[in-house]
Amino acid sequence: MTCHECGGETFERRTVEIPVQVGPYRVVDRSVVLPVCKACGDAVIPAETHEQVELRAALVALTDAPTMTGPTLRFARKALGLTQTELAGKLATTGESISRWEREERLTNETMLRQAVRALLMERLMPPTKDVELRKVG
Repeated sequence: MTCHECGGETFERRTVEIPVQVGPYRVVDRSVVLPVCKACGDAVIPAETHEQVELRAALVALTDAPTMTGPTLRFARKALGLTQTELAGKLATTGESISRWEREERLTNETMLRQAVRALLMERLMPPTKDVELRKVG
């Protein structure tokens, strides 16, 4: 492996801080361990890791922030990889409503919306295992 920044070839795995701007909030993810160049300290974040960081950041913002803003909703939707129409289908609403909420032109039941989007984020972060099933006893 060669460092893209300095050309160095010696790396060590260590925990890195990845700041993510989620609407008006900044979330710092300290859960990622990556190879870091010993010469310059640069780390390359693989696309899959970046996607997981964005999903976690959206979940933290929707869980810990005092209010859910339109830009926060937009970030969460994009982290989920959904269009406004696709998110609307999952929430039983219209793409126009999602657009208005993201632009903060229309108010909605914030608690319900926050819980629904959080559930979608958790489902993506922790998909159900295919090797576990529920059976009724008796």
